[in-house]
Amino acid sequence: MRLRIASVVVLGFSSLWIAGPARAQTTTPPVRTRISINAGFQPVSTTFDGSTSKPLNLETAIIDTTYRVSRGKSFDGGVAFTMRNDFAVGIAVSSFSKETDTTVNATIPHPIFFNTPRAIAGTPSGLTRHELVAHVQAIYVIRPINRLDVAVGVGPSFFRVRHEFVSDVSVTEVYPYDSTTFAAASSQQATKFKTGFNVGVDFGIRMGRSVGVGGLVRFSRASVDFAVPNGNPNVTADVGGLQAGAGLRFYF
Repeated sequence: MRLRIASVVVLGFSSLWIAGPARAQTTTPPVRTRISINAGFQPVSTTFDGSTSKPLNLETAIIDTTYRVSRGKSFDGGVAFTMRNDFAVGIAVSSFSKETDTTVNATIPHPIFFNTPRAIAGTPSGLTRHELVAHVQAIYVIRPINRLDVAVGVGPSFFRVRHEFVSDVSVTEVYPYDSTTFAAASSQQATKFKTGFNVGVDFGIRMGRSVGVGGLVRFSRASVDFAVPNGNPNVTADVGGLQAGAGLRFYF
């Protein structure tokens, strides 16, 4: 009986000794630095209006413009450093560029008669919006299962936004000038720096010791006042928005 008990104890300790190294091999090593590279998509569109004016024919031409920044591709890269346990700090840089859908509605004074404005409408092309944003985050990392980490982050975002705005229009008109048509639009680029905020979730699945794949969902926002030539008033627009992406993860 004693011999049987002793055999069971020895067998149990032998099993634990064999399972220990195997378990160590399946547990991923701790991460000090995490690098992410993503290609993504900004799925939400935003629309805003602007107005400019200029003296013409001893009166004032009014040019009202609607800008729509449609959804489009985005790119993102970031690095996070573990500070203590499951807390980290990180910085990511995202880029978004898109040609805007632009509509012009203007009233052009008559060259002969006062108080007889003529209405025109047009859709100029080639005007773009470009956003380059640095996102700083305080991050809490959750590891629900081995090889999977979920990083929840929040912090400030620093925007550099370039946007092209309609500054003037040219028209086609013939005598007796009672009507006119839109010919083309002139534009000027405005650049603005603004601080906003961001909140996001990034998850990674480790495929090996130092490499993996993952996904990202982030929302960032800032409200920017652009000084448009001859604008009255300045043009106010929301920048940022929801971004989703996927790509590679590197662990060190």
